[in-house]
Amino acid sequence: MRHWLSLAEHSPEELAGLVALARRLKRGDAAAAEAIPGRVLVMVFFNPSLRTRTSFEAAMLRYSGHAICLSVGGDLWKLEHRDGVVMDGDAAEHVREAVPVLCRYGDALAVRTFAQMKDAAEDAADPILRAFARYATVPVINLESAAEHPCQGLADWMTIDEKLGGTRGRRFTLTWAPQVKPLPMAVPHSAALAAAAAGMHVTIAHPPGYELNAAVLDRAASWCSAAGTKFAVTHDQRSACREADAVYVKSWGSAKLYGDEAAQRE
Repeated sequence: MRHWLSLAEHSPEELAGLVALARRLKRGDAAAAEAIPGRVLVMVFFNPSLRTRTSFEAAMLRYSGHAICLSVGGDLWKLEHRDGVVMDGDAAEHVREAVPVLCRYGDALAVRTFAQMKDAAEDAADPILRAFARYATVPVINLESAAEHPCQGLADWMTIDEKLGGTRGRRFTLTWAPQVKPLPMAVPHSAALAAAAAGMHVTIAHPPGYELNAAVLDRAASWCSAAGTKFAVTHDQRSACREADAVYVKSWGSAKLYGDEAAQRE
């Protein structure tokens, strides 16, 4: 059994195979969805969703499966994920008990849980998503976590491939943009990894102090090296965008300012 938690846990070849499978589905090849009929996907949302939730529900319905959506703190009581915690807070149940039960009702679990943006190291460890994977007896799918958004990463790969007529050797720039509030790093992490796995030259451009997670950058750089493409990080956003075939504009907060929302806003 394999979980779908992070692009970094799969090889570029495996990821390319998933993109190829998605192309078959988009062309209407029903055989590409042969694993879905009669299956139940249990989705657990710790945070709101528009596109991710709707797209997964629609896909399960279209291909003769079924999706159950649970909102933590809404139609589902709060869940505790930390081991050794005294259960006298507002969480009514621990994932240690809840996850195995949900696995008996569904064929896969899908989880959305955003970064807390208080401790960069804790967010990088993806504690809630990893807790679900630890106690699950069925595959767990990441619907955006504290560290990554792998489904969107593959969707971005497929879109760029369609728009440019191929990704290999193309120049991809991920550039930071300002926002009225600090945003997590999950989406830019997956965008960088997907571009590297797709065989693109990858440039990440941002102001000083807005570095992405070092382990993610190392993995993207190693994939670029293996593919014979270039990987670079720069503070010259204007030049990086000017030279690109595809520009991915995204805001994210500074890890140095985690826990200080007022400073992030400045």
